[in-house]
Amino acid sequence: MSSTESFIGRQPILNLEGKCIAYELLFRCGGTTEAVFSDDTHATTRVIINLVHNIGISSIIGDKIGFINVDDHTLLSDVILSVPKEQFIFEILEYTKMSVAIIERVRQLHNMGYRFALDDFSCENENIEYFKSLFPFVDIIKIDLLTIDISRLEEMVEKFKSHNVTLLAEKVEDLEVFEQCKKAGFTLFQGYFFEKPSIIVGKKIEPSAINAIDLINTLYTTSDMEVVTQKFSLYPELTFNLLRYINSSKYNFKNEITSIKQILNLLGPSRLRSWLGLFLYGSTQERLFQDAITDAATFRANMMRELVMAHGKPELCDEAFLTGSLSLIDTYLQVDMHEIVEKIQLSKSMVDALLQREGYLGKFLTITEKLEKTDRLQSMIGHLAQKINLTPTQLYALYCKANNFEIVAA
Repeated sequence: MSSTESFIGRQPILNLEGKCIAYELLFRCGGTTEAVFSDDTHATTRVIINLVHNIGISSIIGDKIGFINVDDHTLLSDVILSVPKEQFIFEILEYTKMSVAIIERVRQLHNMGYRFALDDFSCENENIEYFKSLFPFVDIIKIDLLTIDISRLEEMVEKFKSHNVTLLAEKVEDLEVFEQCKKAGFTLFQGYFFEKPSIIVGKKIEPSAINAIDLINTLYTTSDMEVVTQKFSLYPELTFNLLRYINSSKYNFKNEITSIKQILNLLGPSRLRSWLGLFLYGSTQERLFQDAITDAATFRANMMRELVMAHGKPELCDEAFLTGSLSLIDTYLQVDMHEIVEKIQLSKSMVDALLQREGYLGKFLTITEKLEKTDRLQSMIGHLAQKINLTPTQLYALYCKANNFEIVAA
């Protein structure tokens, strides 16, 4: 992989209500175990060039806030000034060397309206003492939960009560830890805990999801659009959402849409099944982590489709998309995946992928999950690309396309 390449990934940052309010932009590269590289300023500069010029800020973070890692060298350079301060928070890395020059620089930037966080912060008294000169200019302190004793959470939070800072819990592993952090006083959270199913025994699948499952099954048993149209007439919420999907999507029909049957014929059974797979996440009932789970499912669906296409299997495109879109439905509905699979007529390859991550589709689903969750995107892409006969640049292009990042030539 070329040393001049810097790939940008992102991880969601959630608030107390489980809504995604920001993304940490991931540009750590280098070896497979270390996230530190020899020239941090150069690496950060490459990422900012990608962000501002090649991909575009709105494409990667939309109207949310972006978190970018910076060290002492980056802080003292003018690189930081090229990024719009209103949309970003700059994470001062844990190995940043404190000095009078750094403290003065952060104070100066803070007065200009730049916002800062302290990354991977250790709660030991010595570390607090080392960085406390920056506290007046820091909005957020990020605490890596894997490095602390969870049973001492409230005691650790108490140390920051006298400082006007927001606490962000990093690497939250499950819903139980999320609740513990909320109780202790954390208000922001990062990690993929929201993807782990919290199964409620006896919970029933709600009507809109049942209706979507019924239509998926119908599309597997008949290609007669008259029959499918009749089914749609029974489920007005699906009809409404289908029309909304058509109006907001890339489809540009030359003729005016006059009927549901016309739309169904234009889309065809495969694409309809793909859409219905994602519609399962469109609950009218507000759910914890709803947006984050839906975004993750959409990425998985898109990435699965791109991978099979790149692998020369266009005939599996829609099946791969549906597999990706269904891969988080157990978490979303809080129902065991086995129960969901029993209700939907799926191919054996899809069932194997969803339940065991086995087979051709299972392999790509596993790859997709790794790309989604890694905080070392460049290393992960370099590792995975060779397994599927792609170059890292090709795999990153697929990743960007799946995320709807629009890459523009430099």
